[in-house]
Amino acid sequence: MPKSAALLMDLQKDFLNCESGRMPVDRSGAEAVLQAANEVLSKRVLAKALPILVLNQFPVTARIANFFRKGAAVAGSAGAELDARLIIDGSAKVIAKSSPSAFSNPELERHLRAHGVQELYVLGVFAEGCVRSTAVEAVARGYAVHVIENAVATNAAWKKRLALWAMKRAGAKIIPSLLALER
Repeated sequence: MPKSAALLMDLQKDFLNCESGRMPVDRSGAEAVLQAANEVLSKRVLAKALPILVLNQFPVTARIANFFRKGAAVAGSAGAELDARLIIDGSAKVIAKSSPSAFSNPELERHLRAHGVQELYVLGVFAEGCVRSTAVEAVARGYAVHVIENAVATNAAWKKRLALWAMKRAGAKIIPSLLALER
């Protein structure tokens, strides 16, 4: 069985907190992503997968881009912090990025290679942004990629449908839910 990792994408306050987040996904999507992430982080699902938290950390100096992102996940801001509803024990690797694909930080690939990872499970936000970009690039780099459909979210149903289609077309396998995986 190939070694696997779970990429938990952008589980930050600004994206998952529907009351105070600067750029939140829809409420049901945020809840589903948080539930799935906690299942993975607690090892109730994907127990053998290496957990990796990938965080957006946009530079303060990117004023124009930050304007269009409504100031979400600016490095050092409260909104860039992990959502407090996550159950984190400190065993997950944390990798920061400032571009859509998690592979924009070379540390991710070094970490995956060092652990012999060949298979990735991807969940998080935004389906049409960072999740799609990371999944498509992972396939291009030769990883077997599985996207957990009910554990990716965005702010519009049509964006999620389009993103899932694009990831499947690129070669990622779309898994309906974590329930489809062995516990």
